[in-house]
Amino acid sequence: MKHRFAAILRRSIPAALILSLLLLPVGRSAEAWEPFDNFMNGIETFGKLPSEVNQLRQSYEKTVDELEGAKADIQAYRNEMEIYRNEINQLNEQNKLLDEQNRQLQQTVTALNAVQEEREQSSRTLKTVIFVLVGLLVGYFIFIRVLRLGLRGRR
Repeated sequence: MKHRFAAILRRSIPAALILSLLLLPVGRSAEAWEPFDNFMNGIETFGKLPSEVNQLRQSYEKTVDELEGAKADIQAYRNEMEIYRNEINQLNEQNKLLDEQNRQLQQTVTALNAVQEEREQSSRTLKTVIFVLVGLLVGYFIFIRVLRLGLRGRR
């Protein structure tokens, strides 16, 4: 059996050498070790993974912190907007009250103006009546004096 194994080995060694020579390209000797280089590059890349993972983790934590900050800013903005909305509502209510007071004041001013005009009209009417009465009284006395003079002259 040893003999048979030795014969197979003798025939297979030259065939393996020829096959390996055929597999190695003659003009491209640098690329002949490409699978080995790829394997080594893969090992190097695998060795660099922990540092890249740490960088990614730091970047993720930084992003999470920025997101939390943005959420806090948004919440603060919402709170400020709620306060602003409440102030606007209060100002609107105050405006409604002021509008009602303004309307009441306008009514009061209108009523006072009407009363003032009525007083002025009454005052003008009273003045006219007084002047007419004084004129009639003066006219009466003058008429009586003229009548007396006229009657004396006939006698």
